Amino acid sequence: MESVKNNINPQIPAEGIDFNKLLVIMRNNLVWIALIFITINLTAYLIIRYTQDRYESSSEIKLDVKDEASELGINMVTGQAPQNTDIISGEIEMIRSKLFLNQVLDSLNLEVSYFSKGEVLNHELFYNSPIQVDFKITDGSFFNRPIFFERESPETFSLIWNEGNNRISGRYGMPVRMPGVELTINKNENFVSEDEIDLFFIINSKDVLLSYIISNLSVEPLNYSAKTIRIAFQDNNPYKAQAIVHAINKTYLNYSYEQKKLANKQKIDWLNNELQLIELKMEGFEDYFERFTLKNKSSDLQEDLRKTIDNINKIDSQRYVMSRRLEEINKLMDGLQGRNFAITPSVRQSIPEYLYRNIDEVQNLLLEQQKLTLSYNENTFAYREKQQEIDIRTDKTTEQLAELKKDWMRKLQEMNQQKAHLEAAFVNMPDQNTQYSKNQRFYKLYEEFYLSLMQTKSGFEIAQAGTTPDFQILSPATLPFQPISPNRMIVLGIGFVGSMVAIFFFIGLLYLLHNRITNIHELEKLSGVPVLGVVPSSRYSAQEGLHVISHPKSMVSEAIRTIRTNLDFFRTEKQQRVIAISSTISGEGKSFLALNLGGAMALSRKKVLLIDLDLRKAKSYLPVHVQDPSKGMSTVLIRKDRWQDCVHATNLDFLDYIPSGPIPPNPSELLLNGEFTNLLEELKNHYDIIILDTPPVGLVTDGIQAMMRADISIYIFRANYSKREFLFNLQRIVSINKIVNVTTLLNALPSSKKSSAYGYGYYEDEGKSNVDRIKSLFKVKA
Repeated sequence: MESVKNNINPQIPAEGIDFNKLLVIMRNNLVWIALIFITINLTAYLIIRYTQDRYESSSEIKLDVKDEASELGINMVTGQAPQNTDIISGEIEMIRSKLFLNQVLDSLNLEVSYFSKGEVLNHELFYNSPIQVDFKITDGSFFNRPIFFERESPETFSLIWNEGNNRISGRYGMPVRMPGVELTINKNENFVSEDEIDLFFIINSKDVLLSYIISNLSVEPLNYSAKTIRIAFQDNNPYKAQAIVHAINKTYLNYSYEQKKLANKQKIDWLNNELQLIELKMEGFEDYFERFTLKNKSSDLQEDLRKTIDNINKIDSQRYVMSRRLEEINKLMDGLQGRNFAITPSVRQSIPEYLYRNIDEVQNLLLEQQKLTLSYNENTFAYREKQQEIDIRTDKTTEQLAELKKDWMRKLQEMNQQKAHLEAAFVNMPDQNTQYSKNQRFYKLYEEFYLSLMQTKSGFEIAQAGTTPDFQILSPATLPFQPISPNRMIVLGIGFVGSMVAIFFFIGLLYLLHNRITNIHELEKLSGVPVLGVVPSSRYSAQEGLHVISHPKSMVSEAIRTIRTNLDFFRTEKQQRVIAISSTISGEGKSFLALNLGGAMALSRKKVLLIDLDLRKAKSYLPVHVQDPSKGMSTVLIRKDRWQDCVHATNLDFLDYIPSGPIPPNPSELLLNGEFTNLLEELKNHYDIIILDTPPVGLVTDGIQAMMRADISIYIFRANYSKREFLFNLQRIVSINKIVNVTTLLNALPSSKKSSAYGYGYYEDEGKSNVDRIKSLFKVKA
């Protein structure tokens, strides 16, 4: 047969849902799936079980408002009659107001709440308490805290508070004085001395009661045309909810006549507040206009812009002059140091008189020195004395020039700062002009709005005394028998749907995060390389040696024999074959397969040589005992030893082994030279099959060199261990290096029950017993 070529795409092909992978993930996480389902549905049940029932009582009221101001011929300033929407909204706000609800609380007896304590939930005894508590409280800390009642005898009782730290006894009908409060407890008509209930009561503060009413009260319009509203109240006790709605209706009938005028008064107060706010804003604008004029000394920003431009130009001229002076003084200082300088007229005008005299003196001294050179040599005392005088005068002049330069630089910096300040002011001037104009427009708008609100206020003041309300209760407060919450079916349905959604996302997340190769179908679809076969997982250790010898009837041994047979379909043109076995990283079973595949081929009476090409890491277990570890492939490739001296016979006929030898400093270079190729050609004359156990190609490049010189390359992937990115690594290696006759193999594939049943009677049972599974699960030592 012809040599099989590899047709490899440069990228991993796009894939849909891998149902085999999905089933593996679901099967491996059945416990978690069941736990999620049970947890969410159990939570829904506990919510229903331990959530108190909520009841709602409601009533309907019809509003009938007669506007007598209109009947007297006095209309609103706007010329329109009040709308029903405004009337209903006003009544709703009045019912929800704290002032009205305070009167409702005064008509109810809610100062003390009585409860029967349960194991989880407490039950309020509304109008059904066996005792009645009267109190006189002086310490506000006793508000809103439970005080437990405990019966001692038919005439005595005990009160417990502060989480059981304080206790006091008392008699019915007699005051019990506690620090900060005096309590009198009387028996009600439903008091039964034989009742054994855990009873406690709470003295409620007015603020807590008011917040409780507001948070549970609902007032909403029913029909704007009919001017009807609905009042509803929710509570855990249906009788309490009905009593509160009834009290609201009763109080509303008495309260509405007085509060109708108050509603208009609130509107007028709101208008007064808005007028005050507008006045403050208008005063703010007026202050802005005044500050603007004082700050800019003018309200004509165009003139200010012109002046600013002139000042900037003036400072630029000064900066130019100062820069020229600094340039010249730098040249002068450099000339002084080099004894070659000249004073320009501009410098003469800019430097002080004393400095000019010093410079002239330096020039004179230099001229005198030149004259001395005509008569004296440089080593004479007169010349050296003159040189010293010149140095002293030059240093003094240089220091003076440096001080002058420092002063000029300071002035230049001040000019730069002045220019930056003027430029910043120049940039902000257009924005200030825009802001000034905008504030003028807002001032005019507020002025017009102020006049409009004044007119509206006059209209409300006229209508305040002319409105007469007339209300009717269409439906009295209802006594609810069915709770409105929790809705058991909805909560259970949400729990079931939520558990399904959570399981769906859980499995989906595991599916997306699972980036390892799980089955042969995944390997075939994504690699684009022929699959040689599958080696199932084994409970035997890979370090036991030749698996095909020690366990010849196992599924692993049979799979390796199948791989030996499948290799016949990858025949090369020559009879001798070199098989390179590699993987991406260590731990994928490369060395195990190389050893056992060589053993399987040796059993077919073919002369096989197994070469350990991992020159970077010595094997922890070997098929033979190596007596001299200083000999091996690394010493053969450097021609230190002959390969015949490094070959070791194994305990299996026809199977020889060459170890890797000592670790060299340059493993890659040893395989690149021609010695490795010559060695393979020589070994082909002595062996039918040569198996190269290469290092992982994902870590080092040594294995690629071996794959390029091999007739067949077997690339190992380990199930549930090798990542999908390793497939791309294989494609890249094959595509770049133009390697042909590459095949893949899936190693350590977990055996399913189905495959174990299929092999019953033919293979050794490699599965663990139930006792072993339980021990490994619970980590119990045998």
